[in-house]
Amino acid sequence: MQLLVLGGGAFLGRHAVTAALDAGHDVTVFSRGGSAPVDGVAVLTGDRQGDLSALHGREFDAVLDTFSDPDAVAATAGLLSGAVGAYGYVSGMSVYHPAGPRIPGAGDPVRREGEAADDDPLQERSLAKLGAEAAVAEHFSGPAPVFRVGVMVGPHDPSDRFTWWPVRLARALARDADRTVLAPGDPARVVQYSDARDIAAFAVDVLARRAEGVFDTVGPGRAQPLSAVLDACLRAAGGSVGDVEWAWAGERYLREGLRDVEEEARPLWFPEDQIPQDAIDSSAAIAEGLRFRPAEDTARDVLAWLRDEGRTELAAGFDPEFERALVAGR
Repeated sequence: MQLLVLGGGAFLGRHAVTAALDAGHDVTVFSRGGSAPVDGVAVLTGDRQGDLSALHGREFDAVLDTFSDPDAVAATAGLLSGAVGAYGYVSGMSVYHPAGPRIPGAGDPVRREGEAADDDPLQERSLAKLGAEAAVAEHFSGPAPVFRVGVMVGPHDPSDRFTWWPVRLARALARDADRTVLAPGDPARVVQYSDARDIAAFAVDVLARRAEGVFDTVGPGRAQPLSAVLDACLRAAGGSVGDVEWAWAGERYLREGLRDVEEEARPLWFPEDQIPQDAIDSSAAIAEGLRFRPAEDTARDVLAWLRDEGRTELAAGFDPEFERALVAGR
C-alpha cells in the first residue's frame, strides 16, 4: 500500500507511519516542517490551511488524516477524491452527546450546536471533529473509515498523563521517602485508554483492506480496574505489590485540592469531570481486528522512550511536596 499520512510527526501520526513501515507499506508524509519523523519515508511540504500544491497530481492507495479544521479537511478530501483509494479520519469519543447512553457506540447520538452548557470544554473541539467527519463524507468518493479515539497513551505522548505513573513509581522505588504514592478515587474504578501504537496499527490495517465504518478505538476492551493499571505500571518500573503504599484519596477531596491544577496537567485518572460517559463500546473495532497490548508493556516502553530521549521533565504530574501535602490532608 502507498499510504499518505497528513502530518505524521506528532503522536498518533508518528505511530501510524511506523506501523505502516513495519507492515511493509510505502509511506509519504505531508507536513509544514518538511522533515521525516522516522527514516524510510518520503516527505511533501505544505500547509493544510493554505498550500496543498505538493499533493496535486499525486495518487495513493490510502490517506490518514487527524486534523480538526473542517474547512481544511474538506479541501484535502476534495483534492484527493479520485486520487486516493481510502480516506481514514481520526475523530474522538467526545463527539458523543453528553445526554446519550452512559456507554455509547457508533450510531448513538452525537453533539449538536447550541445544546451544551456554556462551560463545556469539549463542545467546540467535538463539533470541529464532527464537522471534519461530515466533510470527508461529503467531499471524498470512496471508503472513508472514521476512528474515534479516547485517551491515548504510550511513547511520544506529549501530555505525559499516563507517563507520570511509571516515572513516579520508578522514583518511589529509588527513594524510600517517596514510597507513599497518591492515587485517585476508587481502586476498583474501571478505566479506559489505548496505546496509540495499537490504534495506529489498526488504522493502517483497516485502510489497507479498505474497510468502512465508524470505529470506536477506546480500550482496553475489558473491565480493568484502576488498581490493576497502577500495579502494572509498578511492575514495569521494576517493583511488585507491597513495594509502595498507595494513598487512595476521594475524588471530592481531590477536586478541592487540585482546583488550581488544570485537568490536562493532572495524571490519569485524577478527577476528570469533562468526560460525561462511563465507558465507550469498542466492540465493532475489536471485531474488525483491533487489539490492545497490556498496560505493563506500555509503561515499560514509555520508560525506555524517556531514557532514550533523555527527558526528565514531564508535562503532567505533581511536585513531591505538593503530593505529600495532599496525602497528609486526606
